[in-house]
Amino acid sequence: MEMNKILREILFKAELERHIVSECEDQARILCGENPDKRLHVIEQLRDLILERGECYPPRLDDAFLLRFLRARNCIPARAHRLLARYCKFREQNPHLWRDVYWYGIARLGNIFEGVLFDRPDVGRLIIGRLGQWDPDVFAADELVRGCLLLLEVGILQPKLQVLGGTALVDCQGMTLKHMRHLTPSIALQAMNVMGFAFPLQQRSVHIVNCSRVIENLFYLFKRLAPADDLWKRVYFHGYDYSSLHRYLDQECLPERYGGHREAVSLGEWLTAINQYRKEDFDKDMSSIGYAV
Repeated sequence: MEMNKILREILFKAELERHIVSECEDQARILCGENPDKRLHVIEQLRDLILERGECYPPRLDDAFLLRFLRARNCIPARAHRLLARYCKFREQNPHLWRDVYWYGIARLGNIFEGVLFDRPDVGRLIIGRLGQWDPDVFAADELVRGCLLLLEVGILQPKLQVLGGTALVDCQGMTLKHMRHLTPSIALQAMNVMGFAFPLQQRSVHIVNCSRVIENLFYLFKRLAPADDLWKRVYFHGYDYSSLHRYLDQECLPERYGGHREAVSLGEWLTAINQYRKEDFDKDMSSIGYAV
């Protein structure tokens, strides 16, 4: 037990690492089409597109910020620019989701969101949303979107996660009609934008478990609201069958409740650790995109 605690602390400290190791450089070549020798040139191409077209006004134009958009779009400047434009438009249309939001305050969402601190090239970071744990009488639906957005904004500071991306697991166990009444089309569209349509994350796949046919039909209804995107080809419904889930996600990457071997970390626990180990550059990054520090 003591060894597990030590390992968890090591993993928590690593969440704030900013340098890219040689192994990650190799993965960036394979997963993102990134060439270290041409990295600065490609960043400059993206910066020129932003300034020439004037379609968006990013909160930052530094190399580190622009690189995350390039990595999310196979290091193709034109595609990265389209993603950045959607990101900026989403922020302009939904300022309440990030502006002056105290990032650590989102820890109150507790275990509605979880993650597995075991990242692999085929899965990236596994992020779990346990919608049945959400009490609509305590938290408004857009509070969930704030929590998911913050989780991704903090995570994407890591070069490793920019390269590896992530996989989402949506657990509908415990969801009722009361929950579904609060999932309005506008909330669904916000969530889909955060999950990949307007965020610099390589979303490898989305898996929905413990869902009835009613909930599955609800997701298909939301699909009509979203822009056309290849992401929908990577959305999988597994009903209540974990063996179906295991055909796509190795049990080595999953928490025990889904038939795996890992321990999940709640959003509250994760943010508490981030708060403990954060440094001045973290505060600077978060405030640069509008969060209260």
